Amino acid sequence: MMNVFYYYYYLFYTKVLPDNQPHLTVVFTLSFSLSLLVNGLLSIIAAYAVNYNMSNYVMAGIFVIIMIVNYLVFYWSGKGKRLVKEKPKFYNNHKLSVLFTFVFFLITTSYLFWGPLLLKSMLEK
Repeated sequence: MMNVFYYYYYLFYTKVLPDNQPHLTVVFTLSFSLSLLVNGLLSIIAAYAVNYNMSNYVMAGIFVIIMIVNYLVFYWSGKGKRLVKEKPKFYNNHKLSVLFTFVFFLITTSYLFWGPLLLKSMLEK
């Protein structure tokens, strides 16, 4: 799944918003999206289970860890360049792959807006 997301993020940064270092940009943006998902889930679990609000430093640390892992997996190892040549897709369907990638991006990015509201209401209970 991450391979398909990597490839379609790469296509976005080469065709829609051309970048001079698309692989590094993809590593950064994919890491950011993934960290929003992980931080969101962990924040909701922490708020629900133990009434704890994760600090910004913990969330930034999670992002840095995910960024380092993605850098090593996709950029440093050369896997990202191989993925661009392989052109992975969900069920060999381009439209479905674009849809899933766009929905993943929307869901993870939307947490920036609704996440604090949800956590505030959970912590006030």
